[in-house]
Amino acid sequence: MKFFYRLTITFVKTLMHFLWNLKITGMKEIRFKKGCIICANHQSALDPAFLASIFPFECYFMAKSELFKNKIFGALIGYLNAIPVRRAGFTRGTIQKFIKLLEDKNNIMIFPEGSRKSFTAKPGIAKLAWETNAPIYPVHIENANDLWACFFRKKNLYFIFRKPLYADEYKSRVKEGEYRQLATIILNRINGTSDEN
Repeated sequence: MKFFYRLTITFVKTLMHFLWNLKITGMKEIRFKKGCIICANHQSALDPAFLASIFPFECYFMAKSELFKNKIFGALIGYLNAIPVRRAGFTRGTIQKFIKLLEDKNNIMIFPEGSRKSFTAKPGIAKLAWETNAPIYPVHIENANDLWACFFRKKNLYFIFRKPLYADEYKSRVKEGEYRQLATIILNRINGTSDEN
């Protein structure tokens, strides 16, 4: 793990404990495999930093390309493994870039809804999983957008780990090409509305 990456996530995790009253459930029971997809619901602009900070390994994640217009900020998040993605969504080039990361046993973070204003899953995450047989680790985030309630200990910033989805399971539940259906299964697992949480 790069020194600056480790330093940053340690700082963020400390901040989460102090300001957001951090609680993590279900993580200790999971044995993470390399080349995995970590996916979560999207509540706050801080979700990528928050989520990355709870893992003992590096993750790559998508960031809208507009964030890279500021060269200093763009260089900072680039060093923290952010990869620019156009607002319009996945292009074939973007998909290939993330497929290569997974094939090289790097771990990636994805928010299947794509934005904080969306409540439906985009098919990109399913296509990445299908083409790489990557294990999927769903995480449900609660109260990331409610700093004051967390700060005054009325709520906790929760990361709730759900049951992982492995290739043999998701490929038995949908057919190849039914990426939107698989993406919905993943999002349901994140939100705890599936048959297996």
